[in-house]
Amino acid sequence: MKYLICYDITEDPVRSKMVRYLEAFAYRLQYSVFNCNLNAKDAAAVWQDLLDIAAESKDGSVLMVPLCKSCEKNLKLSGKPLEEEKGFMIV
Repeated sequence: MKYLICYDITEDPVRSKMVRYLEAFAYRLQYSVFNCNLNAKDAAAVWQDLLDIAAESKDGSVLMVPLCKSCEKNLKLSGKPLEEEKGFMIV
């Protein structure tokens, strides 16, 4: 399933850690918005990792939204994504 992941973190070190983590398996739509394909088991692990990283911030937040096929087809994006979509696999 495809997931949309967004974060809002003001502290540079924590934000950098979040970016490095997400760039390992997701592609960047905007500076703090990523998109990826995950199975249910990997999605649960990623969510826990995102929570752990966000917890290092005093007021950070993270959002992970599953996109069904219908939602994915209706997704609208204005402008060009920061990265082009590529295939990913979490091992």
